[in-house]
Amino acid sequence: MTTAPALGAGVPADPDGARRRFLRDLGLLAAAGIAPGMAAAATPAACLLTPAATEGPFYLDDALVRADIRDGHPGQPLRLHIRVVDAGHGCAPVPGALVSVWHCDAQGHYSGEGHGDRQARFLRGVQPASSDGVATFTSIYPGWYPSRAIHIHFKVLLGSAEALTSQLYFSDALNREILSSHPAYRAHGVPSRATAQDPIAGARPNLMEVRQTPDAAGVLEARFTVGIARA
Repeated sequence: MTTAPALGAGVPADPDGARRRFLRDLGLLAAAGIAPGMAAAATPAACLLTPAATEGPFYLDDALVRADIRDGHPGQPLRLHIRVVDAGHGCAPVPGALVSVWHCDAQGHYSGEGHGDRQARFLRGVQPASSDGVATFTSIYPGWYPSRAIHIHFKVLLGSAEALTSQLYFSDALNREILSSHPAYRAHGVPSRATAQDPIAGARPNLMEVRQTPDAAGVLEARFTVGIARA
């Protein structure tokens, strides 16, 4: 089963070319000290609107509706809880909102972009929010690629309408701890760019709340409350 929202352009005609152009543009923005769309954004809290950010060149509109998006890919297990609330109506939960997430693997590669099977959809998925507005995914801690800090993309849809597209981040301390200790990340190393220096995240990125100690199964728990504006 696949998700219905056909809001993006799908797979770019040249995914690798799109990646190169995107990273080149990010480098130019970073050199100029510009964070597109995020310069004045504060770290969001409940009942505040979450600032939008670019979806980047790797969004695909055919992700599977599923909670476990790992597809066997190695990495630190991560359970991601995204709570969607209506910032204009007392922080009321938004049950039924579709939440789509996607991120790179431990080596910095996205599914469907040309590294291997372009039909693969690992580390992508869609979940409807529960009665309390929470969509939960089981994934792995993302890796990284040059010019970007470690991040997770997400999109919130209400029916067929896009309500918000943005990105989520982890603390630099946690990034260093996970990437230097887990075998899936060691060969790739730790990113040199701090999260606050990321050209999209800006000085006040959307930092997730992460329980620092994994549970009995070794899973980290990460949470973020997303405030949207409903018509």
